[in-house]
Amino acid sequence: MPVHEAEAVVLRHYSLSEADRIIVFVTREFGKLRATAQGVKRPKSRLAGWLEPLNHIRLQFYSKEGADLARIRQTEMIHSYLGKTPSLEKVYSFSYFAELIHEFVEENNPNPLVFRLFLAVLNAGERVGTSEALVRYFEIWMLRLSGLLPNYDYCSNCGRYVKDDGFFAWLEAGQGRCPACAGGKGVHIRPETVPVLHAISELSPERFAVAAIPVSAVRNLERLTRELLELHIEKQLKSYKSLREVLRGEKG
Repeated sequence: MPVHEAEAVVLRHYSLSEADRIIVFVTREFGKLRATAQGVKRPKSRLAGWLEPLNHIRLQFYSKEGADLARIRQTEMIHSYLGKTPSLEKVYSFSYFAELIHEFVEENNPNPLVFRLFLAVLNAGERVGTSEALVRYFEIWMLRLSGLLPNYDYCSNCGRYVKDDGFFAWLEAGQGRCPACAGGKGVHIRPETVPVLHAISELSPERFAVAAIPVSAVRNLERLTRELLELHIEKQLKSYKSLREVLRGEKG
């Protein structure tokens, strides 16, 4: 079997046998990839420490055409985003980002822009901390790069620019309507939130995360991202409820 090389981030792993695991990666070169790590559960395994979730690695693997699983040959650590003593906020935020990547990235279908976004947001979270603003940034860009975020700049009915008055997002139709044309139907994005949506397009994740973004606007965007994500993946993401509780200091 040919040997392939890839830059990868570990998303999750599953038990396969007493000694082996299935590792799920997102890679720059191959999209999502599932591979067996033989003997990784054994105490003296050289692979064990490199194949934990949110590790950024260089990966060598064997892959047979038509096979469901590749086989890991060798790994080299680039960076561990969770490290030895991660904060609770970082664990939940990064795990949520990994779950979104797992849902949106297809196997054997590379998406270098999504891979770059993933690393940029992980780096931002590591340097300046995680927050609801950084979560919104990642969600909006994941939707945009997946072709699932409509252009909400103008009313789809009358053509009016909506920055000053906000808009209503008609999710199923993939349209935005100004308040006059919407008749109260759809997800209401208030006027103070629209510049925040534009700032996500213009700023790096780190700059956006430390900008003076109104909490009310970030949470107004939350309903839009939640409903768009659930519309397209047709389920609720398991990690999000816990993440929100941690970031807001709420008790379940």
